[in-house]
Amino acid sequence: MRNILLIFRRDYLGYVKAWGFWLSLAAVPFFMIIGGSLAGFAAQSSPVRYYAVVEPGTTLYADAIEAEFQRREQADRDTASELADQMDMPDEASAQISTSSADRKFIRVPAPADTIDGLRPYLLGEKTVSGPAGEKPLFAALVLSPENNELEYWSDDVNVTQLRYLTEDAMLRLARREALKDAGLGEDFLQTVDDSAFKVPAKRIRPEAEQTAEGADVTMADRAPMFVAGGLAYFLWLMVFSIIQYLLMGTIEERSNKIFDTLLTSVKLPQLLAGKLLAVFAVTSTMMISWGLFAFVGASVVASQVPGTGGLIAPFLSALLNPTIIVPGLISFLLGYVMYGVIFMALGSLCDTIQEAQTLLSPMMILLMLPMFAIFIAFQDPGSPIVNIASWIPFFTPFLLILRMPQDPPMWEILAQMGIMAATTALVLWGATKVYRAGAVHGAGIGDMGSALKRMIGLKRKAA
Repeated sequence: MRNILLIFRRDYLGYVKAWGFWLSLAAVPFFMIIGGSLAGFAAQSSPVRYYAVVEPGTTLYADAIEAEFQRREQADRDTASELADQMDMPDEASAQISTSSADRKFIRVPAPADTIDGLRPYLLGEKTVSGPAGEKPLFAALVLSPENNELEYWSDDVNVTQLRYLTEDAMLRLARREALKDAGLGEDFLQTVDDSAFKVPAKRIRPEAEQTAEGADVTMADRAPMFVAGGLAYFLWLMVFSIIQYLLMGTIEERSNKIFDTLLTSVKLPQLLAGKLLAVFAVTSTMMISWGLFAFVGASVVASQVPGTGGLIAPFLSALLNPTIIVPGLISFLLGYVMYGVIFMALGSLCDTIQEAQTLLSPMMILLMLPMFAIFIAFQDPGSPIVNIASWIPFFTPFLLILRMPQDPPMWEILAQMGIMAATTALVLWGATKVYRAGAVHGAGIGDMGSALKRMIGLKRKAA
């Protein structure tokens, strides 16, 4: 055990003492803060743009566009109010959120001309028009066509399309309203029909005692276990993805510098493997724990600033501490980490240069992307037959077993899949140890292992 700890300390300190480790550690929260700040700043600092509607003798289409703006603003306020109710916010905070809305970024101004030729200098920025935000060029003009069958959208900026899409929706609602009017029906006929439709609230069946105590409504506490399981599965995938560079590059460096010869004079090969795996696990755990603390601190700050947020976080903490999820999750996590870790370490021991390692990264990346696709499928439908079948494949089991736990699979399936995963991990560990010994001790390369594999399957006979 002492030799394992010595190898662990040597490798762990070698990683964490490097400046690159701390830079990569700080980069994720730093860029998350920068990205979030930039996204919020971009939303708030988006410039006000003027538009005009040219429709001689009427304001029918301009009024329809204004009504669509007001409808969307009201929908945003209703969504914010529903979110505040789900978070059990105080009445004051709920009222503040439900009544607040972002400033409108498109403002209608009187058309400075009635033709496209007259509007051209305003649309190209050669002239400006007056409006609530001061003197600005005209961003867009909506001009009724000579045939009165199109509302043409003219603008010099072809990338900002929000106004055009909003106008299309406004014209669709206007056409429906006119059709209802021609049929002798009121403008609110469709809304009345929509309001009279049956609601389909989500209810969850529970045992009678729980139904009486907790009710039947689906709450965040019912959905939280699946989100937590998905987070654990993705966390495992991220850790496995992160260890590739450490295991491959570290092993290549030690092989090329003949460090293996020195290490193996002091420790046994299984001790060397165990110490290295433990060191890389500690390095990636340090990164993940640091990011987790950053997320926890951020959530605490949000909870202290936004009343009611704590009630939204509590179901996720409860699901994370649920033994039926966390215990199988931890077992799958450890077995999956060891299984993938020894594979990458064994492959790294066969490479002399980074170029050789890069030839192995492509198939390894494909192997790692397959579990990610399975995670997406399982997150959408954990009971899918594809997920049930794929969870019996040892390379997928560490990820999919975690995602299946919120669905309460049969105990025999859990135990059987854990047994298969443990047996596969032991087999991979045995084979990887052989490969690692051949590469680290005897200097075997990728070509040598390919020849050995051919001899094993009978494609190439041994030389006499």
